[in-house]
Amino acid sequence: MAQRDNAESEQTRTTGYDLYIMRHGIAVDRGSPGFSEDAKRPLTPEGKKKMREITAGLVRAGFDLDWIVTSPLVRAAETAEIVGEEMGGRVPRDSCDALGPGGSPEALLTFLAKQPSRRRVMVIGHEPDLSELAARLVGAGRHAHLALKKGGCCLITFVEFPPKSPGQLVWWLTPRLLRKLA
Repeated sequence: MAQRDNAESEQTRTTGYDLYIMRHGIAVDRGSPGFSEDAKRPLTPEGKKKMREITAGLVRAGFDLDWIVTSPLVRAAETAEIVGEEMGGRVPRDSCDALGPGGSPEALLTFLAKQPSRRRVMVIGHEPDLSELAARLVGAGRHAHLALKKGGCCLITFVEFPPKSPGQLVWWLTPRLLRKLA
């Protein structure tokens, strides 16, 4: 029986698609001296520390990735760098303009679909776009009142990608809970 369960699990993994949606970590406040341009605001030292703890919690829970795709903004790129480092530096990373503020969900899905062999993917970006993306992907619509805190993450699974039907929201975790998993 266990052998059959492992075979079914392996088949699900090769045909399924796991999309992790994460909001960037805590960044320097808007308008802070030296950071007048929003796109260039970096993570704070506290934000970097918490992102390492968050990733450690994810890894302890069995988290594994084939690809990290990030917004081009500095705070999101730094978050992706930390996630990648904490996973041993072996996960390829790319930037996608569609993950920037106001980006197009359709453009993001098209970008992701260009790498069909990558089935466990994390996207890192900004609010409210990420929550709206998640709500749309699970069929909840734009008025679902979902919100990711800085460093928060959710997992949506799909039978096929690009999705032709809504995905399944497996979990939606706060950064505090993710740090406690570490």
